[in-house]
Amino acid sequence: MEIRAKLDDLEPEHLKNAAEEFLTGFCAPAFGALPKSEIELLVLKFLEKVGAIGSEPELYELVSNLKVTRTKARNLIYERELRRLSPSQLDDRVKLLLKRPLIQKSGEQFVLEVENPLVSDHLRARVKKLGYVSDGSFSPSIVKLPLDAIVALLDDYIEDDQQDEVKQALVDAGAPDSSFKGVVKSVLKKIATRVASESGEALIDKASEYIGPIVDAATEGLTDKISEVFPQENENVG
Repeated sequence: MEIRAKLDDLEPEHLKNAAEEFLTGFCAPAFGALPKSEIELLVLKFLEKVGAIGSEPELYELVSNLKVTRTKARNLIYERELRRLSPSQLDDRVKLLLKRPLIQKSGEQFVLEVENPLVSDHLRARVKKLGYVSDGSFSPSIVKLPLDAIVALLDDYIEDDQQDEVKQALVDAGAPDSSFKGVVKSVLKKIATRVASESGEALIDKASEYIGPIVDAATEGLTDKISEVFPQENENVG
């Protein structure tokens, strides 16, 4: 880590503020009173302030720059995020993940890559509360969810007054008219078929074009977009 180079690039006032924040934190409530874990978080924040690490570092960035294990890096991120993120902010992070899933098995399985360990725990807790099981056995950064769990999350996150509008937009696009969950489920399966690769997996970027507006409950243009995944009545006729 080129700390000296980063410090040389800083404006003196910026460096002064970062140093003041670090020393103030280190001396509270008294010099030497903080446990090692809290001191490490102060140093991590200082490194962020001076640009030595990013504001949202991935695990490998900490592993490579700080020369620590992945377990240590995960613990640092976890402890830092516990102090920074509220439940509503964690929900916002989960919603971002829902927009970019890897879809497997013709829409029956959704895979989310979750680098942030606290967000991962929050996601798993929400899924469990809704009555479903998440699979993280392959990797701590990978969460596998069944289709029904994804539908339940969307039903939980999208406000009741928005659900009717989203449902109507999806039905107008060609989805069979049923409950909100039923409509969303049928649409997600159609999306999987529409953007599936030869391996049967739906490409993340392509899937996000269709799923993102649903997660956001953004109904403007939603009918036109989702109609792309439903065959037209005159398709293949002639």
